Amino acid sequence: MLQLGEGISRLEVDMDTAVDEILTRKKFEPIKATTRRGHKDYLEKIIQIIRGCGFGVAIFSEYTSASTLANIFFEVALCNLLGKPVIIVKSVDAKAPSDFVRTEWVTYTAGKGAKLKKEFTESVNSIVELADFYEKLGDIAMEAEDVDLELAFERYKQAFLITNLGSAKKKIDTILEMLRSTDDPSALLKPARARLQKSVVEFVSFSNN
Repeated sequence: MLQLGEGISRLEVDMDTAVDEILTRKKFEPIKATTRRGHKDYLEKIIQIIRGCGFGVAIFSEYTSASTLANIFFEVALCNLLGKPVIIVKSVDAKAPSDFVRTEWVTYTAGKGAKLKKEFTESVNSIVELADFYEKLGDIAMEAEDVDLELAFERYKQAFLITNLGSAKKKIDTILEMLRSTDDPSALLKPARARLQKSVVEFVSFSNN
């Protein structure tokens, strides 16, 4: 999430380059809305990209236009709504919106790329640690007296999206098998069960590609 095209500053280019380098080194694929071709409404494309990612990165400087900054923090809000962690990377002189003044971020000073890479790497590592946490939350939902397959699926899905955890993927496959079973004892009502099964099938298909 950053300003692209005409008007982008050198600061933003430097931050974006450093972020891409670290994400690639960590075996993540950086995705930007402008580089992912779609066939629907642009906002819907952004929402689908956020839904399909493990976490987001917001980048801005004091040169980021007001309209772009509004878009960036709208997307940050979408990430929060959809349960996606966000790392904010900003230049030292950039002012964050008032609701985010207590938010932790990675700060960049021109010419200090090594410091930026070190701190951003630490932030990525902290998010990677969340994958194990989400998987354990999924296990708790599965082991409850009243099994919550929907909650377990959401937690395993988040763990898989963050780090491509094979163990989380296997547990999602198990949930799909349970949903397809005619003698599954779960208390899901038939319509809700059908919707959940459709979501799991779509995700399994996506993750196998």
